[in-house]
Amino acid sequence: MKKIVALILMILALSAPSAFAADGLPMTLAGIKLGTDIKQYSSFCNMHLASPSPDVPFMSETHLVPGFISGIRGGSLGYANCSNLDKVVRIKLKFYDRSQELFDKLLKKYKKAYGNPDSYEGDAFKNVIAWQWNFNHDGQRVSLMLMWSRKLEIRPGVSIKMSLDSMIDSEYECYKVKMDSHPESDEKTKIRNLADFIAK
Repeated sequence: MKKIVALILMILALSAPSAFAADGLPMTLAGIKLGTDIKQYSSFCNMHLASPSPDVPFMSETHLVPGFISGIRGGSLGYANCSNLDKVVRIKLKFYDRSQELFDKLLKKYKKAYGNPDSYEGDAFKNVIAWQWNFNHDGQRVSLMLMWSRKLEIRPGVSIKMSLDSMIDSEYECYKVKMDSHPESDEKTKIRNLADFIAK
């Protein structure tokens, strides 16, 4: 039953502009809502494997269980670990169907729902095709990216990434304050010898 409800919510988000008109922003994808507590989704997340992201230390990440909703092979949820503790700030979904045909069908629905994209985020050679929409309302900012990739290291296949950018920015500010109040020691941050970083 939960899977059916989540599927209906995802279809609404993809096909109907009115799905987000009341709040002014799209906030829900596959039944997961940005800004809500990560604990609400623990039943289809590998919470025991969650950890801070190495590249974004003010955000933790947990992987979604494959097949938690029909058609989805995986993905992850990013959630705040500073001033907005445990609030979901990013949703990434990856489809079992990795075809460019699926990407084109979704792109058509996205354009119908949200209009033309605000920016192209892929590469010039179309090894990665990525279109992004940006939404702003009452001080909140959300970005939504639809991507298709043939590159092994960049989520091959079709994926969607939706981020609550305004909350991510506030997390970064919180992280900077913490870092400034607890600076790393010189011994840890200074490079001893550049030769150590020349491959041999």
